[in-house]
Amino acid sequence: TIMIELPFDIVLMNGRGVPSTFHIRRADAGDIDAVMQLQQTIMDALPNKDVYATYTREESLDALENDYCYIAIAENGDVAGYSVLIANTTPDVNKNYGHYFDYDEEHLSRTASLDLTMVVPKYRGHGLQRLFNKIRIGQAIELGATEGLTSISPENPYSYNNFFILNFEVADRRELYG
Repeated sequence: TIMIELPFDIVLMNGRGVPSTFHIRRADAGDIDAVMQLQQTIMDALPNKDVYATYTREESLDALENDYCYIAIAENGDVAGYSVLIANTTPDVNKNYGHYFDYDEEHLSRTASLDLTMVVPKYRGHGLQRLFNKIRIGQAIELGATEGLTSISPENPYSYNNFFILNFEVADRRELYG
């Protein structure tokens, strides 16, 4: 596996063949306001708010400070997307999705959690979520993970399909986040 070096610029085509340039980089605590605004934009656009579990400002700041967070900036300066990897090296066992399967500490240490990804509606269809997934998987492998877990609402077919394309399988069906 080849790790993708950050930051980088990439041109991605949408489904209509219109190209857009994005700057992809690690996000940090200085991005907190942009991340919270992005989350609000995403929530405002969702017809069914139950398909997405939001982060509080404190949870977002914790992720920016302790996890692997990535941000996509469009060429006009818009924040186009954001994604979080909870690495297997994260000491908080409750953040690792492996705890839902009662993994022991040794198994958790090899399990990464591909947590949320948000893409602004106007930038959907460019493949940003799939790009974020590849970046996160590469980072997880570099950190020693041999397993990756995520949670997706069955009512979110785009996310569902983006993970199946990468050969993820359904490990369990259960209610999460209320």
